[in-house]
Amino acid sequence: MKKFFKKDGSNQVDIKKVLIILAIMVLSITGVGYTMSFNQVMIIDDGVETEVMTRKDTVREVLAENEIDYISQDGIYPGLESSIEDQMTVQIHRAVNVSIKADDTAIDLLTPAENVEKAIKEAGLKLGDNDHVSAPLDEALEEGMTIKITRALDCTVDVDGQTYELATTAKNVGEVLVEANVSLKEEDKVNYDFTEKVQNGMKIIVTRVTKEVIEEEESVSYKTIRRSNSSMEVGKTKVVQSGKKGLNLNTVEVTYEDGVEVNRKTLETKVVKKPIDEIVNVGTRIIASRGSTESGSYRTLTVTATAYSSQDPGVGTRTATGRTLQKGIIAVDTRVIPFGTKIYVPGYGYGIAADRGGAIKGNKIDVAFNTRREALQFGRRTVTIRIYD
Repeated sequence: MKKFFKKDGSNQVDIKKVLIILAIMVLSITGVGYTMSFNQVMIIDDGVETEVMTRKDTVREVLAENEIDYISQDGIYPGLESSIEDQMTVQIHRAVNVSIKADDTAIDLLTPAENVEKAIKEAGLKLGDNDHVSAPLDEALEEGMTIKITRALDCTVDVDGQTYELATTAKNVGEVLVEANVSLKEEDKVNYDFTEKVQNGMKIIVTRVTKEVIEEEESVSYKTIRRSNSSMEVGKTKVVQSGKKGLNLNTVEVTYEDGVEVNRKTLETKVVKKPIDEIVNVGTRIIASRGSTESGSYRTLTVTATAYSSQDPGVGTRTATGRTLQKGIIAVDTRVIPFGTKIYVPGYGYGIAADRGGAIKGNKIDVAFNTRREALQFGRRTVTIRIYD
């Protein structure tokens, strides 16, 4: 067997070196073992990263070890009771107060949601395809944030012969028309004010209004002027000047609604040709025909006959000649038939011209009856009477 240590002084030096090396090896092994018993954990607290070394077993213990406080509403991922693993990441999303307004209701939340979309889901709200949210869905939440959801409403726009169906979050009718790319001219009509609030199921109708100015010829009727002519017999007429129509040229503004004419307005009228009046002479000369009967000779005259009685309001019992007003008395115009003249009236019989009246002028007579009822029954009629000389 070989001897490793010599008895001289050099042996002592070698022993010391060996002991030092052995001590270093022991310490290295111990340090490595100690280091290997720790886990490296990344804690992200609302975006702030902190790397820690820990020998704790759960997330809850690691947070406590590093004096990181939290409340029950904070979101901690993975959960507090999750086991710690090396190279693990623990995320803390701090709960913030937000208010979500939708459907005329405000929902207040203390939530750790990462963004607007998750907060809306946490509130139990669903978004329609065309609903509008006041903030981007991926925007991070902030303390005191208000999120407003505007529900899309169904409405239709009728324009230019087409019907467009819209699901819109527009505030008023004007905004709906802009959204539908409907351009309006000054004269166009809309069945609602632009400021009218949009209602679900609203039907917006746009009426296109157009105007044009045209020229039109207008025929102007002539007037007929009747002139009395005493040289002509009663009932005879003669056209002494023929009438001719005139002609006007009108400048007209025509208004159309969706292509249908609804109004015309004359802006200017020019007289191209004036009308010429028709002039007609009308005979006024009375020619009585003559004849004879057993009662004597007579002449005939066509007159308008009316009836009256002493029972009529304002009528007395005496005539203009002093006779008693009764059947057989006839009121006449003495310029045509003198008082005392015997007259035969068809439908009445014989009578004497013995009274006058304010309305009895020319070829008019008024025959008397004993009662108002008889007078009313006679009425008014045109008759040819006999006037006895």
